[in-house]
Amino acid sequence: MDAKSFKESTTLGGGKVNPHISQYSTVQFEDVVAASRMAARKMKKDHRAKAKKHPRHHLHPFEKRYSSLSEKNKLIPEKKCIDYVLIYTKNHEIDSSESNKIEQEKKANYRQRFEEKLKKEGFTIDEYEAHDHVYVKLYCPFKRLCKEAERVKLEMPLKDCKIPEPPPVGFIQKFADKYLETDGDIADFVSAPFRMSKIHLFDGHEDPGNFFRPSIRSLLVHHILINIDIASERKEKNKTKNGIDAVQQEESRCLELCKSIVCFCKSAPLQPVDEQSGKAVKKKGLQFLLMKNVYTDTLVLHDELTKTDLPSDTQTVDKRKELDQKWSRFYKFQPMWQIRNYFGEKIGLYFAWTGVLITTLWIPMLFGVAVFIYGLYESLTDTATKPNATSLGLQDVLEDVKEAFDNDVTPFFALFICCWGTIFLEVWKRRCSFLAYEWDVDQFETNEPDRPQFYGTVVKRDPITDSLAWFYPFKLQLLKFSTSAAVLIFMVCVVVASVFAVIVYRVIMNIDYCPDLPNKECLLLTTIVSSILNAVSILILGKIYDKLAVVLTDWENHRTQTSYDDSLIIKLFAFQFVNSYASCFYVAFLRGNGSLFKDRYVDTCEGSCMAQLSFQILTLMIIKPFPKFFKDIGLPLLKKILICLRRLCCQKNQVELTEENSAQQSQELFLERERLKPDLDDFTMGEYTEKVILYGFLMLFACSFPLAPLMAIVICLIDIRVDAKRLLYLFRRPIAHIAEDIGMWYNILNFVNFVGVLTNAFIIAFTSSWGSQFDITGKLAVVIGFEHIVFILKFLLAYLIPDVSEDVKLAIRREKYLVQRKMDNESKPINDFTKLYPDEVINEEDSENDEKKDASPARRKRHRKGNKKPVDEETEVQQINAFDEVSEIQDVPKPTDDSSTEILISEA
Repeated sequence: MDAKSFKESTTLGGGKVNPHISQYSTVQFEDVVAASRMAARKMKKDHRAKAKKHPRHHLHPFEKRYSSLSEKNKLIPEKKCIDYVLIYTKNHEIDSSESNKIEQEKKANYRQRFEEKLKKEGFTIDEYEAHDHVYVKLYCPFKRLCKEAERVKLEMPLKDCKIPEPPPVGFIQKFADKYLETDGDIADFVSAPFRMSKIHLFDGHEDPGNFFRPSIRSLLVHHILINIDIASERKEKNKTKNGIDAVQQEESRCLELCKSIVCFCKSAPLQPVDEQSGKAVKKKGLQFLLMKNVYTDTLVLHDELTKTDLPSDTQTVDKRKELDQKWSRFYKFQPMWQIRNYFGEKIGLYFAWTGVLITTLWIPMLFGVAVFIYGLYESLTDTATKPNATSLGLQDVLEDVKEAFDNDVTPFFALFICCWGTIFLEVWKRRCSFLAYEWDVDQFETNEPDRPQFYGTVVKRDPITDSLAWFYPFKLQLLKFSTSAAVLIFMVCVVVASVFAVIVYRVIMNIDYCPDLPNKECLLLTTIVSSILNAVSILILGKIYDKLAVVLTDWENHRTQTSYDDSLIIKLFAFQFVNSYASCFYVAFLRGNGSLFKDRYVDTCEGSCMAQLSFQILTLMIIKPFPKFFKDIGLPLLKKILICLRRLCCQKNQVELTEENSAQQSQELFLERERLKPDLDDFTMGEYTEKVILYGFLMLFACSFPLAPLMAIVICLIDIRVDAKRLLYLFRRPIAHIAEDIGMWYNILNFVNFVGVLTNAFIIAFTSSWGSQFDITGKLAVVIGFEHIVFILKFLLAYLIPDVSEDVKLAIRREKYLVQRKMDNESKPINDFTKLYPDEVINEEDSENDEKKDASPARRKRHRKGNKKPVDEETEVQQINAFDEVSEIQDVPKPTDDSSTEILISEA
């Protein structure tokens, strides 16, 4: 464009020339146009040079931070470690059928697509083949871990925000800190939800290899794997082939979702349906591949062992040894921080709950032992004062021990135990709130992500994010809950019927057949056969119900893992409750009642039913843990011995280890050894069930067995150490799931406490010798008076003991203040309040010293007049090129100095 055409292009409507432009001559316009072209060329050249000199200018703050650390030699190189292992079986069949070949090709295709997705996510994949198994070792980069941590809102410690430990107060606390504490060297920090753009605020970000502890790394990788969807890959490719751009893809996706609303409202299917194929839409992630046997197994590795010359794992020295040494000591506290760091918060909270149970049981244990000693003394005194009493035999001693459990102090012990149950739960709530604050999981359930298995049938806007999302109608879920409840009640009735059938069999055999048979045969037909029938029915119904409970819970379609676990816990505990306590309730309230089986078939107690109930509970508390101990310790040890023997037999054929192949063979042996270990499954589910059943024996039948607290302490102390060994050495490492409390188990404990008040009241009134002095009206009065007194005391205790201690409340408030102050320090303070905006607005990316030196005047002036959003390089060049081809300029201000060219460029 020449000067003449440029001036003609500035003509206003009606043939008038812009008054500002008309003041300049043609020569002046030629100078302006030439200067603008020169400025544009110079600016392009400057930007190219600046991009080469400062590559961090357009980087993400996360990348810019690590680029700066690398230049300053402050970045610790990231160590490559195995985060996850996928295993599949190699098919070596030569003469395989056509269908088998197609199936194998389909699985290989699934694996290829899944691993391509992983590579797009930045994963490094190594494969190692041993015998018939292929180990796919996954290495996740630090940047992808950070992205996932930001997605799940993981709380991470802030830099230079260490929380000082309060000094010990009193002799007891000083003694405990010196001789009993095992977590004294662990530091606690103020934490905040992780953000990649604020990576420099978090502690240890200079060391990417140790920024996330190993348990969190495995959890983040697990989240990535289960959320990768290879089913969406083909849809994305088809849309790309059709030439649909990003905006059209989003619009078409929204239209498809809106159309699907009508489809779902009409048919209300159980799963979302693809309109093209008509098939249910399912996320095809890791769990889908495991279900289809594309991958046969997964591993999260323990810290690798440092082996000695001996082949046994127990002779190794590794990082687990330190945790084992602290954890296995009976006279010291559990290393809760180290347990949490290695196994995660969910398992850590279980061991913390068990520790609180043991600690609070010491006083009831002392009271129960005192009650038993008092009852034994009274029983022996009564026996010695009898007129025909001679020397006491073994049978007499056993009878005295039976009578010792039922004495005059029994009602007071039952009252104390019922109140202790409330104290225990209140103490646990305080301890749980403290641990949730220290472990930074007190807001976990608020930010918990959806389960990958969750599906919706209705699309509507999320009230929080205001974006379209899948939802599952409450009516359908309520219908499923009702169906599950009906199935649950039916199965409970089946369990009760099976227990009652075994009792009827024993009574009939005892009345009709035992009088004509020898004692040994009578014992075989009544006691032994009935016990076998009871055990078989329990095992069969238990297996059926466990499978049925999982199927029903999956069918209910829970959105979060917490709600899924809570629903499954209720189903499993209901079965275990009836299965464990049915015989005890029968002995306590039904046995000895002549009207139960008519006049002929009377099931009486040998002596008093209170003594029979005491020995029934003693037997169950002793015998019930043994099958679990054998399953948890005996079977893994036997498998371990067989593996060691097989390894010793084959040791002569092994290749001699050298410096070149020792590391590789050591890792291969380590992977093989970890694969052969049994899977831990849901560790906390089984352990909580066992402990809550034990707690039920203690609470429901407290007045009948005062030694129950002592038995519970011994069992829990042994079980903790057994669990420590099997978690560290005998089983695979579990996924370190996060939790902020014990979930539904707390409500179940409350339920057990409530039922315990009623059962103890009725046992005192109708079963114990203390209540035999009253008639039916007096017994009912005892029941009403006992439960009213206990419920009033429980309410007062729950009201007076706060759920969260004042120290924790203060610490939470202080942490919020410190986080806010830390974030405020990152923003620049406002000093000039006279102007709405400063004369020059400089981009935050140009605030560094090296970038300030290269910032051109034209770029800074371009930010004048309230231009809040900085213009990037590409947009700036486009604006300058547009200025060269300008066709209409209106109200151009008159230049008054040598900077007229720059002003014209900026205004254009």
